[in-house]
Amino acid sequence: MKTTGGWWVWGMLTLCAALVLGAMTWLTRHVIGSERERAVAEARADLQERVRLALWRMDAAGAAIIVEENQRSTGDASTTAGLSVASVKMRFEISESGALSAKQGEEHLPALKALLREQSEGAALFPAVSESLIEGRNTWEAKKEAPKDISISKNQKAPRKAVEEQDYYNDKERAVRSKAIDTQVNLAQPQKIAPAAAREIPGDEATATFGTPAPVDSPRLIDVGIFRPAWIGEQLFLLRKLVWDAPRGGKTIQGVWMNTEQLNFLLLKEIEDLLPSATLVASQQTAPDGMVLASFPWRLEPGERALPAPLPRPIAISLATGWAAAVLAIFAAAGLVRGILRLSERRASFVSAVTHELRTPLTTFRLYSDMLETGAVKEEKRGDYLRVLSREADRLSHLVENVLAFSRIERGSARAAMRQTSVRELLEPFHERFATRLASAGLKLEWDLTHVSPALLLRTDAAAVEHVLFNLIDNAAKYAAGGIPPVVRLDLVDWPRAVGIRVRDHGPGIPLAERRRIFRAFHKSAREAAETKPGVGLGLALSRRLARSLGGDLLCEEPNEGQGACFTLTLPKISG
Repeated sequence: MKTTGGWWVWGMLTLCAALVLGAMTWLTRHVIGSERERAVAEARADLQERVRLALWRMDAAGAAIIVEENQRSTGDASTTAGLSVASVKMRFEISESGALSAKQGEEHLPALKALLREQSEGAALFPAVSESLIEGRNTWEAKKEAPKDISISKNQKAPRKAVEEQDYYNDKERAVRSKAIDTQVNLAQPQKIAPAAAREIPGDEATATFGTPAPVDSPRLIDVGIFRPAWIGEQLFLLRKLVWDAPRGGKTIQGVWMNTEQLNFLLLKEIEDLLPSATLVASQQTAPDGMVLASFPWRLEPGERALPAPLPRPIAISLATGWAAAVLAIFAAAGLVRGILRLSERRASFVSAVTHELRTPLTTFRLYSDMLETGAVKEEKRGDYLRVLSREADRLSHLVENVLAFSRIERGSARAAMRQTSVRELLEPFHERFATRLASAGLKLEWDLTHVSPALLLRTDAAAVEHVLFNLIDNAAKYAAGGIPPVVRLDLVDWPRAVGIRVRDHGPGIPLAERRRIFRAFHKSAREAAETKPGVGLGLALSRRLARSLGGDLLCEEPNEGQGACFTLTLPKISG
């Protein structure tokens, strides 16, 4: 029976559950979001610090190579020592007339000529290379200028820039590195030479040393530039400009063709403990970019992203505990509400069924008493009428007794009068009452206690045992009347630790669908009470509770539907 109040209660419970789950969801998302932001910030700071250290390491190594090359005299072509030995392919010089001569690494001269002609696109070679040198001056100078292509190649691609890398762009940090490198390189710059102290450069070999007086008619080197890195095509060069006095006059460019792959490897080797997946890509811009080396025009790609760490175990446990508590609370509340509503419905059904049960005997009492009072009943029929009234009175008395006993058990005020007795002494006083009740339904009671040992002792409440067994006998009288044979048998089963009192009839039995309901209090509705045998569905529920209060139990042992009902009351024996 569903009531409007029941739906209202379930609606309120659902609303409260939705509010609780919504609050838990918001709290969980907020905590996880905050923790994720914190973890991402920590991971980003860690990655940024490793990137910063990596850039400093690579710039230190790159600056050492540039300083070493700047410290060489203009005629030094030695390859026997120095940091740059493994990173240099060849050293060369280009005159203003476009003449290209190798100072070291002559085997690469044809490849260099082809590269320079290709990149100059048929223009004069010296101006093209000179322009690369001019643009290369911004390599370690952190100027706020618009991006420029420092390569004379038109096919170079712009450096990759990912959105997540923007946080690592640090112009001030790069300016500090650029200033440090600029200081080192300037300290290694050859001094400008006055004509009186100029060194002699015989021919184009440039092998004279500083401090040697030069003949008047010999070419003199009056200015030496600084080696600066520059891209020509996809190859990396160090270039510097030399200025000569008469009679040679004019300008030349000295260059160092770097071994790009080897230099890349050496620089990455410096940071493999910090960024094992890092790579270097060519940077074709002079705009400030904190990820570009200040020594060589390469851009560092860290090879990893700042990923948040897993949710800390204490926070995960706290959230899981909170969710478990919230869900358990909701289920507990739902179970409580369901139990209360079901109890309310059963009690409403009980009241309705009891009303019907009371109305029937009261109607019989009124009708029969009126007929007896008015003399409408013949003398020979008076005994039958009085027996009907007595039976209905017993029925009402049994109903009231069950209700009161169940009420005492529900309140916890029932008190069992436990005493020691033998099984025979316990059961013999019940025989007459049980037989009389069955006889009223046309049934016969069969039991045999002659084989029961007098030493079989129990400690129990005789009144409670009688109440349980009478409920079983009363049910047999209601439902097994007309059974074949018309017999209700009471047997005794002796187990090692308990005694079983079995009541078996030959009625229609209990349907499978009803076996779970019969021990439930108030399981009959008014309609069921009216359409089935008399009763309110309380006897078996009361009997099982009484049996368990005595330390035993009441079990339905019906083997198959339609073969009669069989109930067994178990009671613990006194251990001897």
